[in-house]
Amino acid sequence: MKLQMLYNDYIRLQFHLPLELTHGYMLAYGQYEDDSAALFFADYPEETFSDWMAEIRPKDPYYGPKPDWKPVLAETFEQLDVYDEMILYYLLFTINSTLSINTHNTYSAMNDVMKKYSFLQLSHLRDISRLKDEQKQRLRDFFFFFYLYAHPVNEETLYACSFHEQRLIHTKNGMPLGEYFAAYHDHYTTHRDQYTEKLAISAEEIQVCKTLTMELLHVIEGRSNKLIIPSVKSAETAIQLINDVDEMLKLYVDDPAAFFQIIRDLLHGTTRDVTIETSAGAHNNGDITTNTDSLRVSAGDASNDFRSYRDYCFTVLLQNYASYILFFDFNEIRVFVSAFRDTPEECSFIISKMFTDTIFLQKMMRQHQIDLNQYPEVTRFFNDEAKQWYL
Repeated sequence: MKLQMLYNDYIRLQFHLPLELTHGYMLAYGQYEDDSAALFFADYPEETFSDWMAEIRPKDPYYGPKPDWKPVLAETFEQLDVYDEMILYYLLFTINSTLSINTHNTYSAMNDVMKKYSFLQLSHLRDISRLKDEQKQRLRDFFFFFYLYAHPVNEETLYACSFHEQRLIHTKNGMPLGEYFAAYHDHYTTHRDQYTEKLAISAEEIQVCKTLTMELLHVIEGRSNKLIIPSVKSAETAIQLINDVDEMLKLYVDDPAAFFQIIRDLLHGTTRDVTIETSAGAHNNGDITTNTDSLRVSAGDASNDFRSYRDYCFTVLLQNYASYILFFDFNEIRVFVSAFRDTPEECSFIISKMFTDTIFLQKMMRQHQIDLNQYPEVTRFFNDEAKQWYL
């Protein structure tokens, strides 16, 4: 299954861009009335990829009398107990929900931004050469934390796993998640006939789910090609920096004024005719395989949707600045403010957006014990929302 193609569909649906949905698979996107979306099975229109295992959810060991049962895969994984099994189920659901679109309320909208952003950055970390391994490991832990936190998951699930080299493991017993998820799908494939009342999908479709789950897991672990977001006219340069963090870091070091100008251009960018180009599978060990779709949209139909996507790109670029620059040297925020202070309203908008679109900077400042009172040249540009958050 080509994850990049599904990811393209996911982004297009999220921002109401012209669609060319992936065909030829047992899974395809469907939308709800509130603009939420999920991957549905073609033969079972009521079943989704994220919820296919809902009826085989393990009993919750935290409710009722002391558990007197064993996990379904106890013979394969002797170190597993029923509490671990529950956590692993939550993790599986969280991973399978990655490509779902949730827009139920403001709270879940921010969570969706953070989870989507963290997933994309986890796919990029392996290819970044301008950061040391130790720096990438710190960011990997940071992004994975927010990937789970923004789902959201409970505290036990949030801290249940850790990275061992390029594998996610269940920290308590050292079991690789990939091995467990593969065995989980294989068990229900082999014993599908025993669960006819609980499983609507076929054994073949369970294996399709296994393939997609493993692809998503490999993205999180940094063992797959990086994902890229579609490019659009008038935002190509900014999106190029989003899709290539090394290039962003190089530009910031070599010519910070040019970097800040790209932010200005993205903020004020306009378009009359939009071309969406998607390069699926690009940058694979230096061999670029391009699968390009060009979609032209009239300005009247595209303006609002394009503006929404451009705003998303603006958010991602600002969060990249926070994640890859401020995370390691928060004093660089003074350089940022200095570049925009001659246009106070613009500076206030950009700085406040960077600090309030997500809670990444809150977490960074707590981790690094940063006192914003030491940065009056920054906080003077906070809008009312940012002041309420931080001051």
